[in-house]
Amino acid sequence: MAQTIKLNDDELLAAAKESKDLFSRSLNGQIEYWARLGRFVEESGLFDLQRVNLALQGRLAVDELSLPEQHAHAQMLWQALETLDGTDDTLLKDIEGAGADIHGLDGQQQ
Repeated sequence: MAQTIKLNDDELLAAAKESKDLFSRSLNGQIEYWARLGRFVEESGLFDLQRVNLALQGRLAVDELSLPEQHAHAQMLWQALETLDGTDDTLLKDIEGAGADIHGLDGQQQ
């Protein structure tokens, strides 16, 4: 059954619009293709999303991840950081709780 999904990522939507014509797909078809590809990667065993999540939680060192896992880790970390607007310090408290120092934009330790 078809469902409507709202994308909040303008960059992803723009990239899908560009790619759809290259592969003769509709916009929906391009996004579905990328979703299936992402699902395949997660389920393939070549890429362990659980290890990436452990690294994001500070329970596994990033240098213990494979290169593809490190790339995913960096992407997911940037996505999480981009959502910070200064009103919710939960993520920063989690990072600090994992034993990391927190520094402000002025370089002062928080």
